Amino acid sequence: MTEIVSSTFEFTTPAFLCGADQSRAEIRPASVRGQLRWWFRVLGGSREQETAVFGGVHGGTTASSVVTRISDVKAVHADFPKLAPNTTRMYLYYFASVSGSRKGIRTERNAWFAPGTRFRLDVLLRAPLPDDESVLLRRAIGCFSRLGALGLRATRGCGVFTDLGNIPSVSDFRAWSASLPRQILVKALPGDPCRTADDAQMALGAFLQDFRRSTGLKSSRPSALGFSAGQRRESSALKLRPVQVAEGFLPVIVYTDAACSQPSIAELL
Repeated sequence: MTEIVSSTFEFTTPAFLCGADQSRAEIRPASVRGQLRWWFRVLGGSREQETAVFGGVHGGTTASSVVTRISDVKAVHADFPKLAPNTTRMYLYYFASVSGSRKGIRTERNAWFAPGTRFRLDVLLRAPLPDDESVLLRRAIGCFSRLGALGLRATRGCGVFTDLGNIPSVSDFRAWSASLPRQILVKALPGDPCRTADDAQMALGAFLQDFRRSTGLKSSRPSALGFSAGQRRESSALKLRPVQVAEGFLPVIVYTDAACSQPSIAELL
Protein backbone atom coordinates (compact mmCIF):
# COMPACT_ATOMS: atom_id res chain seq x y z
CA MET A 1 0.00 0.00 0.00
CA THR A 2 1.02 3.59 -0.64
CA GLU A 3 1.11 6.03 2.27
CA ILE A 4 -0.48 9.43 1.63
CA VAL A 5 -0.63 10.89 5.14
CA SER A 6 1.15 10.10 8.38
CA SER A 7 0.59 12.89 10.88
CA THR A 8 -0.03 13.56 14.56
CA PHE A 9 -3.18 15.52 15.35
CA GLU A 10 -4.27 17.18 18.58
CA PHE A 11 -7.82 18.04 19.62
CA THR A 12 -8.11 21.72 20.44
CA THR A 13 -11.78 21.66 21.50
CA PRO A 14 -13.76 19.01 23.44
CA ALA A 15 -14.44 15.94 21.29
CA PHE A 16 -17.57 13.86 21.89
CA LEU A 17 -17.08 10.64 19.98
CA CYS A 18 -17.46 7.03 20.96
CA GLY A 19 -18.24 3.58 19.63
CA ALA A 20 -20.83 1.12 20.91
CA ASP A 21 -19.84 1.96 24.48
CA GLN A 22 -21.13 5.50 24.98
CA SER A 23 -19.26 5.84 28.27
CA ARG A 24 -15.82 5.52 26.62
CA ALA A 25 -14.40 7.96 24.10
CA GLU A 26 -13.02 6.34 20.96
CA ILE A 27 -11.59 7.57 17.66
CA ARG A 28 -12.78 5.22 14.93
CA PRO A 29 -11.02 4.99 11.54
CA ALA A 30 -14.43 4.71 9.86
CA SER A 31 -15.35 8.16 11.20
CA VAL A 32 -12.24 9.66 9.60
CA ARG A 33 -12.92 7.88 6.31
CA GLY A 34 -16.49 9.19 6.36
CA GLN A 35 -15.25 12.75 6.78
CA LEU A 36 -12.75 12.35 3.94
CA ARG A 37 -15.58 11.03 1.77
CA TRP A 38 -17.72 14.06 2.64
CA TRP A 39 -14.96 16.49 1.66
CA PHE A 40 -14.28 14.54 -1.54
CA ARG A 41 -17.97 14.93 -2.49
CA VAL A 42 -18.33 18.66 -1.75
CA LEU A 43 -15.07 19.40 -3.55
CA GLY A 44 -16.71 18.14 -6.73
CA GLY A 45 -16.15 14.39 -6.84
CA SER A 46 -18.83 12.56 -8.82
CA ARG A 47 -20.75 9.60 -7.42
CA GLU A 48 -18.76 7.28 -9.67
CA GLN A 49 -15.44 8.75 -8.48
CA GLU A 50 -16.56 8.60 -4.86
CA THR A 51 -17.47 4.92 -5.19
CA ALA A 52 -14.19 4.13 -6.94
CA VAL A 53 -12.19 5.78 -4.15
CA PHE A 54 -14.22 4.99 -1.03
CA GLY A 55 -16.24 1.96 -2.09
CA GLY A 56 -19.99 1.38 -2.23
CA VAL A 57 -22.76 -1.17 -2.53
CA HIS A 58 -24.97 0.31 -5.25
CA GLY A 59 -24.74 -1.63 -8.52
CA GLY A 60 -22.47 -4.21 -6.92
CA THR A 61 -20.05 -4.09 -4.02
CA THR A 62 -16.89 -2.03 -4.50
CA ALA A 63 -14.13 -2.13 -1.89
CA SER A 64 -12.63 1.13 -0.63
CA SER A 65 -9.25 2.08 -2.08
CA VAL A 66 -8.60 4.23 1.01
CA VAL A 67 -7.38 2.75 4.29
CA THR A 68 -7.42 4.88 7.45
CA ARG A 69 -5.56 3.89 10.60
CA ILE A 70 -5.61 5.48 14.05
CA SER A 71 -2.80 4.78 16.49
CA ASP A 72 -0.80 6.26 19.39
CA VAL A 73 -3.86 7.79 21.03
CA LYS A 74 -2.72 9.82 24.05
CA ALA A 75 -6.02 10.61 25.71
CA VAL A 76 -6.63 13.54 28.02
CA HIS A 77 -9.77 13.37 30.16
CA ALA A 78 -11.21 16.02 32.46
CA ASP A 79 -14.33 16.83 34.39
CA PHE A 80 -16.86 18.47 32.14
CA PRO A 81 -17.35 22.17 32.98
CA LYS A 82 -20.62 23.23 34.51
CA LEU A 83 -22.70 25.00 31.90
CA ALA A 84 -24.62 28.06 33.00
CA PRO A 85 -28.07 28.41 31.38
CA ASN A 86 -28.49 30.81 28.45
CA THR A 87 -24.77 31.17 27.80
CA THR A 88 -22.84 30.72 24.57
CA ARG A 89 -21.09 27.63 25.94
CA MET A 90 -24.43 25.99 26.84
CA TYR A 91 -25.67 26.90 23.35
CA LEU A 92 -22.75 25.04 21.78
CA TYR A 93 -22.57 22.02 24.09
CA TYR A 94 -26.20 21.49 25.12
CA PHE A 95 -26.94 18.44 22.96
CA ALA A 96 -23.75 16.74 24.08
CA SER A 97 -24.97 17.00 27.66
CA VAL A 98 -28.40 15.45 27.06
CA SER A 99 -27.84 12.91 24.26
CA GLY A 100 -27.21 9.21 24.51
CA SER A 101 -29.00 6.29 26.11
CA ARG A 102 -28.65 7.97 29.51
CA LYS A 103 -28.90 11.72 30.04
CA GLY A 104 -25.47 13.28 30.34
CA ILE A 105 -23.57 10.09 29.51
CA ARG A 106 -21.44 11.85 26.88
CA THR A 107 -20.10 14.32 29.42
CA GLU A 108 -18.84 11.72 31.91
CA ARG A 109 -15.10 11.98 32.45
CA ASN A 110 -14.00 9.13 30.17
CA ALA A 111 -16.74 9.60 27.58
CA TRP A 112 -15.11 12.57 25.82
CA PHE A 113 -11.63 13.70 24.86
CA ALA A 114 -10.42 16.93 26.40
CA PRO A 115 -8.24 19.39 24.45
CA GLY A 116 -4.66 18.15 24.33
CA THR A 117 -5.62 14.60 23.29
CA ARG A 118 -3.34 13.43 20.49
CA PHE A 119 -3.60 10.69 17.89
CA ARG A 120 -1.70 9.51 14.86
CA LEU A 121 -3.53 9.25 11.54
CA ASP A 122 -2.26 7.22 8.61
CA VAL A 123 -4.08 7.30 5.27
CA LEU A 124 -3.01 4.71 2.72
CA LEU A 125 -4.04 3.59 -0.76
CA ARG A 126 -4.42 -0.03 -1.73
CA ALA A 127 -3.67 0.78 -5.38
CA PRO A 128 -2.84 3.88 -7.46
CA LEU A 129 -5.75 6.12 -8.48
CA PRO A 130 -6.31 7.98 -11.75
CA ASP A 131 -4.85 11.48 -11.64
CA ASP A 132 -8.15 13.34 -11.25
CA GLU A 133 -9.28 11.13 -8.37
CA SER A 134 -5.86 11.34 -6.73
CA VAL A 135 -5.90 15.14 -6.85
CA LEU A 136 -9.40 15.27 -5.35
CA LEU A 137 -8.46 12.86 -2.59
CA ARG A 138 -5.37 14.83 -1.61
CA ARG A 139 -7.38 18.05 -1.58
CA ALA A 140 -10.01 16.35 0.60
CA ILE A 141 -7.29 15.29 3.03
CA GLY A 142 -5.99 18.86 3.12
CA CYS A 143 -9.46 20.22 3.93
CA PHE A 144 -10.00 17.57 6.59
CA SER A 145 -6.64 18.40 8.17
CA ARG A 146 -7.27 22.16 8.35
CA LEU A 147 -11.06 22.41 8.58
CA GLY A 148 -12.16 19.03 9.88
CA ALA A 149 -13.76 17.91 13.12
CA LEU A 150 -15.02 14.64 14.58
CA GLY A 151 -17.91 13.62 16.77
CA LEU A 152 -21.07 15.12 18.21
CA ARG A 153 -21.53 18.88 17.71
CA ALA A 154 -18.73 18.93 15.16
CA THR A 155 -20.68 21.51 13.16
CA ARG A 156 -20.60 23.77 16.22
CA GLY A 157 -16.87 23.79 16.81
CA CYS A 158 -16.50 20.65 18.93
CA GLY A 159 -14.03 17.90 18.05
CA VAL A 160 -11.77 20.30 16.17
CA PHE A 161 -8.13 19.24 15.78
CA THR A 162 -4.81 20.52 14.49
CA ASP A 163 -2.17 18.81 12.37
CA LEU A 164 0.81 19.48 14.64
CA GLY A 165 3.25 19.14 11.79
CA ASN A 166 1.52 21.70 9.59
CA ILE A 167 0.31 24.80 11.44
CA PRO A 168 0.05 27.68 8.95
CA SER A 169 0.42 31.39 9.49
CA VAL A 170 -2.67 33.58 9.07
CA SER A 171 -1.51 34.67 5.62
CA ASP A 172 -0.78 31.09 4.54
CA PHE A 173 -4.19 29.94 5.75
CA ARG A 174 -5.96 32.75 3.91
CA ALA A 175 -4.07 31.97 0.70
CA TRP A 176 -4.86 28.26 1.01
CA SER A 177 -8.57 28.83 1.69
CA ALA A 178 -8.79 31.23 -1.25
CA SER A 179 -7.53 28.43 -3.51
CA LEU A 180 -10.51 26.19 -2.69
CA PRO A 181 -13.35 25.80 -5.21
CA ARG A 182 -15.90 28.61 -5.21
CA GLN A 183 -18.67 26.34 -3.91
CA ILE A 184 -16.93 26.23 -0.51
CA LEU A 185 -17.03 29.41 1.56
CA VAL A 186 -14.27 29.72 4.17
CA LYS A 187 -14.39 32.99 6.09
CA ALA A 188 -12.64 34.15 9.25
CA LEU A 189 -14.57 36.49 11.54
CA PRO A 190 -13.21 40.06 11.64
CA GLY A 191 -10.43 40.92 14.07
CA ASP A 192 -7.12 39.53 15.22
CA PRO A 193 -6.64 35.81 15.99
CA CYS A 194 -7.96 34.74 19.39
CA ARG A 195 -5.54 33.73 22.12
CA THR A 196 -7.13 30.30 22.74
CA ALA A 197 -9.35 27.83 20.92
CA ASP A 198 -11.97 28.35 23.61
CA ASP A 199 -12.03 32.09 22.91
CA ALA A 200 -12.42 31.41 19.18
CA GLN A 201 -15.19 28.89 19.80
CA MET A 202 -17.09 31.34 21.99
CA ALA A 203 -16.73 34.05 19.31
CA LEU A 204 -18.18 31.65 16.77
CA GLY A 205 -21.04 30.71 19.06
CA ALA A 206 -21.89 34.38 19.58
CA PHE A 207 -21.76 34.92 15.81
CA LEU A 208 -24.20 32.05 15.23
CA GLN A 209 -26.62 33.31 17.87
CA ASP A 210 -26.60 36.79 16.30
CA PHE A 211 -26.93 35.31 12.81
CA ARG A 212 -30.01 33.32 13.80
CA ARG A 213 -31.63 36.37 15.37
CA SER A 214 -30.89 38.67 12.42
CA THR A 215 -32.07 36.19 9.76
CA GLY A 216 -34.98 34.63 11.64
CA LEU A 217 -33.59 31.13 10.92
CA LYS A 218 -34.82 29.43 14.06
CA SER A 219 -33.76 25.91 15.02
CA SER A 220 -37.40 24.81 15.10
CA ARG A 221 -37.78 25.27 11.32
CA PRO A 222 -35.93 23.63 8.40
CA SER A 223 -33.02 25.72 7.17
CA ALA A 224 -29.41 25.45 6.08
CA LEU A 225 -28.45 25.74 9.75
CA GLY A 226 -29.72 22.22 10.36
CA PHE A 227 -32.98 20.94 11.78
CA SER A 228 -34.86 18.01 13.25
CA ALA A 229 -38.57 18.00 12.39
CA GLY A 230 -40.30 14.66 12.94
CA GLN A 231 -38.73 12.15 10.58
CA ARG A 232 -36.85 14.91 8.74
CA ARG A 233 -33.31 15.60 9.89
CA GLU A 234 -30.42 17.43 8.32
CA SER A 235 -27.07 18.48 9.67
CA SER A 236 -26.07 22.12 9.49
CA ALA A 237 -24.33 23.17 6.29
CA LEU A 238 -22.65 25.94 8.29
CA LYS A 239 -19.68 24.71 10.28
CA LEU A 240 -17.84 26.60 13.02
CA ARG A 241 -14.09 26.05 13.23
CA PRO A 242 -11.50 27.47 15.64
CA VAL A 243 -8.52 27.06 13.30
CA GLN A 244 -5.07 27.03 14.87
CA VAL A 245 -2.55 29.27 13.16
CA ALA A 246 0.93 30.35 14.17
CA GLU A 247 -0.49 33.56 15.66
CA GLY A 248 -3.28 31.92 17.71
CA PHE A 249 -6.75 30.69 16.69
CA LEU A 250 -8.90 32.05 13.89
CA PRO A 251 -12.70 31.84 14.36
CA VAL A 252 -13.67 30.48 10.93
CA ILE A 253 -17.02 29.67 9.34
CA VAL A 254 -17.26 27.05 6.58
CA TYR A 255 -20.31 26.77 4.34
CA THR A 256 -21.23 24.92 1.15
CA ASP A 257 -24.53 24.52 -0.65
CA ALA A 258 -23.31 21.08 -1.72
CA ALA A 259 -24.10 19.84 1.80
CA CYS A 260 -27.61 21.25 1.98
CA SER A 261 -31.09 20.64 0.55
CA GLN A 262 -32.44 23.93 1.94
CA PRO A 263 -32.29 27.43 0.38
CA SER A 264 -28.77 28.83 0.25
CA ILE A 265 -27.58 31.22 2.93
CA ALA A 266 -24.25 31.97 1.22
CA GLU A 267 -25.19 35.57 0.40
CA LEU A 268 -26.20 36.20 4.02
CA LEU A 269 -22.77 35.17 5.30
